[in-house]
Amino acid sequence: MNLLKRGWLVAAASVVVFVGLGLGLIAIGLRAGPPKVPGTQDATAAGPADDEQLKGAKGQLFDRKSVYIFLAAAKKAEAIADPLQRCLAYPDPPGSHWSPATVQAYCRYRTYPVMSYEEVRGLLQQGQYAELDRRLAAMLQDKLTKPDQLGVMDRAYDTWFDRGDLELRPLLENWKRAMPNSAFAYTASGISYFGMGKQARGGKYIRDTPDSNIEAMHRLVERAGEDLQHAIALDPRLTPAYAALIDASGYGLGDAAVVRGRTEGLRVDPANFAIYNSLMFVSQPKWGGSLSAMTRTAREAATHAAQNPLLLLLREKELAYEDNIDDDGCDVPQRFALYSVVFDQAAVSQQLLTAGYQAESCMHLELSTVYFSEALRFYPEDDDVRIHRAYNLNEFDESAWATSEANLLVGKQPRNVRYLVARAYGYQSQNDYARAEMDYQSALALAPTDGEAMMKLVAMYMNDTQEWDKAWSLADRAMQAFPGDPYGWLLRAQIQERQPRKGLKETADYFQAHFDTNPDTHRELLRMRAAQALEEGRAKATAKVAPE
Repeated sequence: MNLLKRGWLVAAASVVVFVGLGLGLIAIGLRAGPPKVPGTQDATAAGPADDEQLKGAKGQLFDRKSVYIFLAAAKKAEAIADPLQRCLAYPDPPGSHWSPATVQAYCRYRTYPVMSYEEVRGLLQQGQYAELDRRLAAMLQDKLTKPDQLGVMDRAYDTWFDRGDLELRPLLENWKRAMPNSAFAYTASGISYFGMGKQARGGKYIRDTPDSNIEAMHRLVERAGEDLQHAIALDPRLTPAYAALIDASGYGLGDAAVVRGRTEGLRVDPANFAIYNSLMFVSQPKWGGSLSAMTRTAREAATHAAQNPLLLLLREKELAYEDNIDDDGCDVPQRFALYSVVFDQAAVSQQLLTAGYQAESCMHLELSTVYFSEALRFYPEDDDVRIHRAYNLNEFDESAWATSEANLLVGKQPRNVRYLVARAYGYQSQNDYARAEMDYQSALALAPTDGEAMMKLVAMYMNDTQEWDKAWSLADRAMQAFPGDPYGWLLRAQIQERQPRKGLKETADYFQAHFDTNPDTHRELLRMRAAQALEEGRAKATAKVAPE
């Protein structure tokens, strides 16, 4: 089923950005990719590199046939229960050349079972500090002696403590007081302070961030540095502390943190993925680094790939930065063709999902479907990516799969409006309009002014069931909910054109007086006027032949 027909609010599939209902280029709840990493200075465009790895590269977009083949293999792999085997069985992107050794290492890194955050938090709440230290000591020993667990502790610490959770803060303070010689406790505390500092900083540019936020960030990051330095003094083998020190340097901790994290951390573990990953982060041009610095870091890391194949993932970070995959613009279409070059080798899940979001927002659904799927391959817990991918599946004749995905999420959160709307859309794409309407109405009962639910339900009434009275009523509801938004008036015009109904001239007049403010809305006005002229012409022709 054609996504443009299904997804667009307006039957003509016009490209209009509406504010009140948050509609974007395609009305499937799109959002821009994750915000650019905040820092203590304005982000700047990447400058020229000594080694421009994408210079002269052309790349190519995926064709639909290759995506259909990819999805058939992905669906088969996702049916495998064992997380590691599911990841290993997954197809790589069409035409790519992912290293089997790197993929295997990353699959093991992402799927190796560790304690859940809830379990760690429970031990802290119960005061079982010695037990938590015992388990972490065992994890450290595994890290030091088992090659397949080199990065497990780094990933676990990041997952557990880099979350800015204020309620976790007193639990960590209690842990430090109870066990003042625990390097595990101080590492956790430092990473937690760093997470809180990032949260205080926010995601806006420095010029748009209140001074109070910056001051709070600096205080929290300084505390993070103190705890991390103390953790290293207690046990220099804890590599999560070095990686966090390096990351915190981008938030005001200073260059000395980078130097110590790099020199001492890599002395302890020369092939540590987390440390090199953090070095790639602070080497970005936005932190005063350069693409050349990123390239050098990736190359240095690659010299240790025999000990840790995960390090080969870092080259793609430089390529992704060079290609600006987190850029929101759609006006440079050739950069999407370069995705096949950027991701010719395996990449981390964060890059894959960012590429998916940007490709989706610019209507490159073949790309977004593949890269969303690859992100889920390595991070299946990401429900936001899963719901975006579910919408895309409808475009590739996989609506039953899309509905099943949404149904699993609804099972976890029955009152989540986004999940209900996604499931409804899957039903709608399968022509099961009764179930679709039930889910849309359930979503609107929970959130009466949810723009996405309104849009999709009106589109279904207009395009599929031709229930014009229902469509008209819901359009009127949208106009009342968002009086300053052109959305409802566009709906009204569409219904008047297609049913047809009287009053199109009045609608067009109102639209012109209130919303003719940019090229997109003006284009819609011209369409309304053309429909109005056609309607008036028909009326005149009818009047001429009418009997006296």
